[in-house]
Amino acid sequence: MAKTSKYLQVIEWVKNRIETGELSAGDKLESENELSTMFHISRQTARHGLDILVEEGLLERVQGSGTYVRDKSADSEEKSAELSKTVTIISTYVDGYIFPRILKSMVRALETYGYGARIMFTNNHVETERSLLIRLLEERSRDPLLVETVMSGLPNPNLKYYRRLRSRGIPILFFHSFYPELDMPHISMNDEQAGRIATEYLIAHGHKKIAGIFKSDDGQGQRRYMGFVKALLHADLPIPERNICWVDTQDMKKFERIYQKLSERLSGCTACVCYNDEVAHELTEYVLAKGIQVPEQMSIISIDNSELARLNAVPLTSVKNPMEALGAKAVESLMKLIEQPESEVSYEFPVELEERCSVAEPADNL
Repeated sequence: MAKTSKYLQVIEWVKNRIETGELSAGDKLESENELSTMFHISRQTARHGLDILVEEGLLERVQGSGTYVRDKSADSEEKSAELSKTVTIISTYVDGYIFPRILKSMVRALETYGYGARIMFTNNHVETERSLLIRLLEERSRDPLLVETVMSGLPNPNLKYYRRLRSRGIPILFFHSFYPELDMPHISMNDEQAGRIATEYLIAHGHKKIAGIFKSDDGQGQRRYMGFVKALLHADLPIPERNICWVDTQDMKKFERIYQKLSERLSGCTACVCYNDEVAHELTEYVLAKGIQVPEQMSIISIDNSELARLNAVPLTSVKNPMEALGAKAVESLMKLIEQPESEVSYEFPVELEERCSVAEPADNL
């Protein structure tokens, strides 16, 4: 409690000095070391208090110089300042799976509009996302932004930084997913439709006992699950709650940690809808190792239609992710946002299946 009251004292002290006119726009604050001596607190506690004031927009940090009272009158000037001809792309991962194809498509499309690209990676870490956004704010970057969300199925503490960037006139467009709490445009595939069409395909092949593996910490997983549920309800099939396996980012880094749960959730099922090709690949390896034949004893269907779907031990029937088209569409939509900031550019690609050989009728139907 003492530590909390101390950083609150710093906040109230600074606010009071601004309100009384003792501090005005552009004035430099005492250093963290000076504040820690004045209030008999640690430097970390002093920094925490200043961090909150920076987040509230009362203060701003100038790298290598210090912390200053923010000149709010300059906000309108900054908002009208010319945007950069470089687009900053913030993506989750640099290698493997679908990300290189989306990013290459974006870079090619930007070149046709005369823009360059600066690419940053979060590795799907909230703290890294936070650091990158603060860096852009401190740099007073005028780069338009293309952003892939970080674990968009969970509450995100970084939304305020996106709002601050937008308040400075920075166009922001999310790709692959979006943060529901932010009223900002996005370009993605129709994830709910993807989950539905995959499930309907299994139902059309005679499956009634269908399991599902979905990702819990991103919005795509939750929307794909919703499509799965709607397909079952439309077919008058029960929702198999005991056969749903939820995984998160950490589980996918070491899939074997959920083998026991998989064994329980797949019990009695003849088919499984997988969140994506990575999950389907891991599931294939797991069931084959247990002597379960694919698709004769277990049909597997997935989403994304990545190279992994084609190279899987049993080539996967998979819902197509329009990777190159998505990247190009995101750039096209960002260009429209730059020209017309209030335009509605959100778009979700309709989906279709790539049929291979991972689905068959259940044995009792043969």
